[in-house]
Amino acid sequence: MVIIEATDKKWDDIISNKEKPVMTMFYMETCPHCQKMKPVFEDLEKKYGGKVSFARINAMNYLDITKRYGIVAAPGFKFFKNGKLLNEDNAVMKPEQLEQIAKDLESGEL
Repeated sequence: MVIIEATDKKWDDIISNKEKPVMTMFYMETCPHCQKMKPVFEDLEKKYGGKVSFARINAMNYLDITKRYGIVAAPGFKFFKNGKLLNEDNAVMKPEQLEQIAKDLESGEL
């Protein structure tokens, strides 16, 4: 498995995955919090990547997508199943919260 680097051209196909739910990370290259969360996101992909897809998108390079989902701070996380957005809030996520969400996505509880 691998973390997909999303672009505006691939975004809709990525989030519409019919086989697996998708955990996405909106990031910025210069964001120190994004750099701290990058290894966490990579570890989650290694642990749950068999049943959950992981994608990340540069928030500054694709502002139309960033704005569409109301991302105002990075890193931001959104979760999708069959193209449907599963979370509306933009709360700051801690590693343990992301892990629980990955477990819930994997088990189908979310």
